[in-house]
Formats: sequence, structure tokens, C-alpha cells
Amino acid sequence: MTSVAPKNDLNQMDDKKPVIDFAIIPGYENVRLHESLLPPPPVDYIPPKNQEQQDFMSASVISEDTARQALLEHVGQQCCWGKGAAQKMTIKELKRSPSYHYILETFTEERSTKWHFEPFKGQPVDGPHNGPAPGPWDIPITYREVFKNETLFHEVPHTAYVKDCHGCDAKGYLRCAACHKRSKIRCPACQGSVQEREYQNIKHEITKCPQCSETGEEMCATCGGDGRIQCHYCEGHRQLRWFIRLSIFWANNVSDHFIEKTGLPHELVKAAESIEFQDTQFRVTPVTKFPEEEINEASQRLLSRHQFPQRVIHMQRHMIRMVPVTRCLYEYKEKYLFYYVYGLESKVYSPDYPEQCCWGCSIM
Repeated sequence: MTSVAPKNDLNQMDDKKPVIDFAIIPGYENVRLHESLLPPPPVDYIPPKNQEQQDFMSASVISEDTARQALLEHVGQQCCWGKGAAQKMTIKELKRSPSYHYILETFTEERSTKWHFEPFKGQPVDGPHNGPAPGPWDIPITYREVFKNETLFHEVPHTAYVKDCHGCDAKGYLRCAACHKRSKIRCPACQGSVQEREYQNIKHEITKCPQCSETGEEMCATCGGDGRIQCHYCEGHRQLRWFIRLSIFWANNVSDHFIEKTGLPHELVKAAESIEFQDTQFRVTPVTKFPEEEINEASQRLLSRHQFPQRVIHMQRHMIRMVPVTRCLYEYKEKYLFYYVYGLESKVYSPDYPEQCCWGCSIM
């Protein structure tokens, strides 16, 4: 039986409950109510000797016409910006300064076990009489999508058995904590005094309490006057079906390194269209031939951190995003200013554009 992670877990045990004697399942003798991580079996992996790396291309500097047209389109999308500066400026220098974003992903699997229970309602009980329980890493369960976080719960075959409920001593009910089995509680309106105090026309008057019919008590709403509530462990069925639950956690572990040498905000670079170099392998090797040496160093450093000895590594992927950035130096009214054209879509970042006020609007 396999299930996704539930919102509520019946195994939230009361610390005051007695210690439970669990069935002895060969291979699972140390399993308790708390998750216990299981180191994965060894994997024989021999790294390739000559894993080829792709050639990396660079983005060229844009032309002066492209830089000016990009700024004109950007100005036209802004409210109250004037086009005069973009039309009359003199471009002095176009300097290529690309941004880089290295991303490493390692897709891992982690398994743990714990004793779990559910109310016994007559459902099948797959116990040790059906054979030995398989090892936690011998149960064939696979992920649905690589590089996606996912959690599944699976009952370990041949570990189930039925036992009287420890929460209610197999009675099916518990004493109501609100009324202490008295069926009634003190009236919340008069606090049991059978009287109410009222102020009418600045006079202090004492009247009989209408809510409790002058008894000082009312029926307990928690138990409906029965004095008992249904056991929340067995839900009134008096018995529990115990089994060892296997928890499988697939995780996409992500690390990255960002290189930005201009005044362009990182969030703009991350959202821009880029030239991407990507490699997906069972194990990727560090990037060594990228023109920007800092990327090679970051790849080596991050890969050394993605070892995960307590998990199985299923797949790795790394990517280099190169965002073309051109820094444009221009002169307007004897002032030197900068703006940036970035991304494959030639977006513009120009926080110091000189005509951002309403006087830049054309008055019809």
C-alpha cells in the first residue's frame, strides 16, 4: 500500500501513554514510533575517464543602432518619459559585460521507517505469516518525475498485526475531559450562581439566569451529555492495525553561483532570456573549460558538496546561464550616463535616464 503524505498523522502519540511492545520483525528490530533513517546500499560507480564537455560560445557586443532602438522602445513603455534624450544622445562606448549563473541539481532518494497504526475495521492484515518482510531498500518504488520533490508512504509487506488499542484500553471511548464524565458543565453565563447582574436605567438589578434554567449547569457540548468521547486512536473500534511504514523522500538539491560585474540587479538577470549550456548525467563532472574561470571554480566547489552519503543519487544536472549584457555609455547635455541592454530580448535598465518627469510628455 502506497500513499502520499497525509495532512494528519494518527501517530501523534501522547507522551503520558505507556511504552508499547512492538512485534519483532526480522530486519526491523530497532524500528520505533520515530523515523529512523536507513543508509542506502553501496553503489558501484566508476566515473568516466574522458567525459567530453561542450564548447562554449560567447555573445557579441550589440551595434549602436540596436542599443539606441532598445532604449527608445524602453522609454516608450514608461509613463511620462520623454524620448528627446534617447534621440539626441551621443553613444560613446558599448562594452560587453555578460552575467553568469551556474546551477547544480542533484536528485536524491532517502528512506526511513517507523511503526504506524490505523483503526482496525476488518481490513486485510498482511503479517509475518505471509513470509519474511523485504528490506527497506528492496521494495521497488520509483519516483514519478526526476528533479521534483516528492514524498510517498508505503506499508512494508508482511509486517502488520492487530492489537488492542492502547489509548482507551480497548474500550472504544475516553472520559470526556470537559465535564470529567459528569455529563454537565458549569453554566458559562452565570458561572453556576444561577443569577445574572444587569444594569438598566443606571440601576443595578439581579435576575435569574435564563441560559441554565436556574440550575447553574448545562449539558456538556463536547460529549453531548454522554460523559464519554470516541477514542481518537481507534475511532471506537477498540483495536489497531499496526505495521511498519516506509517513508520515501525524493529531493532535488539545488546550489548555484552568480557572477554579475555590472550595476544590473540580480533579479533582472535571473528573469532575462539567456544562452544556456546544460548537461544531465548519472554523475556530472566539474566544468573545466568555461572561459570565465570563476564558473569552473564554482562547479568544482559545489560538486564536492553534493555527496549525500545517507541518500541514493539518481541523477545530476548542471547548467550555465549566460545573459548578454552591454553597458552603454552616452553623452547628453554635457553629462555622461550609463544604461544597460541585457538578455536575448534586448531589455533595458536605465535608472538614471534624464527625462523621467512629466515635462517629458508631449502636450497635444
